[in-house]
Amino acid sequence: MASLPIQCEMCLEENAVGSCDTCGHVGEACLRIHQKGRSFRTHIINVLNKENHAAIRNDITEERCKQHPTERAIFLCKTHESMICGSCLHSEHPSCVQEVVDLLDEDIKIDCDKVNTMKSLFNELKDDILLLKVSAEHSKENYKNNADKCVQECMELGNSIKQRVDELTSNIRDGIAMRHSKNVSAHSLITKMCDEKSKWCANEETNIDDFVDNNMAGYLYLMGRHFEKDISKARSHLKEIKSKYIFKGIDFKQNKVILNCLFEDLEEVCELHEEVTGSDDGNSDDYATSTTEINKTRKQFEQELLKAKQDIEKSEKTQTELRDELKRVKQDLYHSEQSHHPAPGNPIKGDTFTGRLEYDSEGELLCRMVKAAFRRGLMFTIDQEGKVVLDGISLYDGYVHSGFFDRSHPDYVKYVHTLKPELAAKGITEADVKQDWKMEETFTVDDR
Repeated sequence: MASLPIQCEMCLEENAVGSCDTCGHVGEACLRIHQKGRSFRTHIINVLNKENHAAIRNDITEERCKQHPTERAIFLCKTHESMICGSCLHSEHPSCVQEVVDLLDEDIKIDCDKVNTMKSLFNELKDDILLLKVSAEHSKENYKNNADKCVQECMELGNSIKQRVDELTSNIRDGIAMRHSKNVSAHSLITKMCDEKSKWCANEETNIDDFVDNNMAGYLYLMGRHFEKDISKARSHLKEIKSKYIFKGIDFKQNKVILNCLFEDLEEVCELHEEVTGSDDGNSDDYATSTTEINKTRKQFEQELLKAKQDIEKSEKTQTELRDELKRVKQDLYHSEQSHHPAPGNPIKGDTFTGRLEYDSEGELLCRMVKAAFRRGLMFTIDQEGKVVLDGISLYDGYVHSGFFDRSHPDYVKYVHTLKPELAAKGITEADVKQDWKMEETFTVDDR
């Protein structure tokens, strides 16, 4: 026989869904009165979780203080990142009063726009994850075919020269297999990270929906405080993984000239010569023919070598002439500068040039590249008015970020894509910078 439902001891009208240590069994309406009424703050409530009674989810402001169990923790101390009650505020956090948030304040509520923005960013992040995962899968297949092709070519080469170069071809195959293994490893790591981030996104979205459905504004508020940082961290991790684990292709090339020489040498070394004296069967003629062909090839190389030596001698004479010509040009240039300099003998007027870069790996790299250009004197020229002006280098002095969640400003992204070609045109690449260079440095030009 099924047991009769327990009746609320306060209103005697509803079935009990929980119990209070002071009031006894309480129904759903009376339970909510306990949760919201200030007179019931000291009451300890236990919610029933039976099959016929769904558990009532409480917002964080309904939780009891760990230090004072009889009081609810309705305040957030932003200094210590902890939930506290009124007693904690007066006894342990008096100096934090300016950094304390009352979560029962009417201003703290579920912001639908912010929820939509958070979920929208999650969708964008999931799209980025999916794109990276698909790209990695595609790269894996392409480079696998590339590796298989190179292995096949290597095997054909190994078969052509047989056992004399088995060690060489074995080393080449091992190198190809190692490169392919690195590509597979990169794919595995990227896939694993993408799965983890996808799972994290799904869990966080579930939490958001849960908080919204149960009107848990406090939990949503706490999540929103660190949401921007968490998203930025996830994006940085994606960017780091994408730049760190790079798929590398394999190219197998044969030097046909050296290979022909190798085959000829192998024929000469491995050829079995049978010496025949006074024979008319033609063997002697065959041997002579073979030797003639080999000598002919050697003769061609000797002629090419002689021609190369003559070209070098001619080039050395040309270099001497060019050095003399360069010396004359330098003298002419010196005299020209003395007569056409915009302000000969006078200090050059400068200007203040301001540029902004995002403080990330790409921004630091660009900063060091600009510094390399500056050190080489490639950034400035002197105009006809005797002023120092920028020469082919753009500087960005606008907003670097567009605001919410630290996404780069479109103008800044366009600038970054412009700066690298400008520096490359002046001969500055990533190879010209050193990672230990400081981001700031003072230069003195001509002691002025």
